[in-house]
Amino acid sequence: MEENKFSLKHYLVFFIMPLLSAVFYLKYMKSAERVIGLLMYVFICVIISALLWKAVSVVSSHFDIRKLNVTVITAAALAAIDHLIKLVLSKTGFETSIIGKYLMIKHSHNLNQNGIFNHLNIETSQLTMIFFKAAILAAVICLYKLFKSETARKAYVFVAASALANFLDTLFYGYTLDYVYFYKVMTYDLKDFYVDAGWSVIFMLIFINEIKKSKEKKKVI
Repeated sequence: MEENKFSLKHYLVFFIMPLLSAVFYLKYMKSAERVIGLLMYVFICVIISALLWKAVSVVSSHFDIRKLNVTVITAAALAAIDHLIKLVLSKTGFETSIIGKYLMIKHSHNLNQNGIFNHLNIETSQLTMIFFKAAILAAVICLYKLFKSETARKAYVFVAASALANFLDTLFYGYTLDYVYFYKVMTYDLKDFYVDAGWSVIFMLIFINEIKKSKEKKKVI
């Protein structure tokens, strides 16, 4: 599905990742306030993912995102923006409420820096985490050639940007500065939105591809 076919209805795909996360957090929803925080998380993720996708689509409309140099520069620029925001916040200590206590700019140092490790309460050293993140980054780079269409390559840009930003966090700081706080649910940074945007589209493309394969098999039969 190319960008000229990425209509308004296709932006609903950005509900995929936040809704999957929301399912996990349902067991913690023991108050109305937490439910509001969770709903806030879902809709903010969708809005920011859609805006990020539109921004990369603008880049793609001027340059061929399928070219290696454009892909690398775009992913690096996104990772740089993530770090620039963290640098400004860490230097200024800026915190503020956006929507009451439900959506805030509030600093949180994520020392474990990995969602799976956090959920499983697995503690790791910085050196171990560096090797782990380096392996993920290497794997993402090796997967580059699998993303051939314009839509797939844009999704890859977000995945690569998040992997690079994650690796740099661990390499230079030993922690991740999360700052988009959803009341008693989670705290995000920009690269987390990259993950949501990229993987939502990838899941959609896999689903579409499986439907096409199923139709082709029926035609053969």
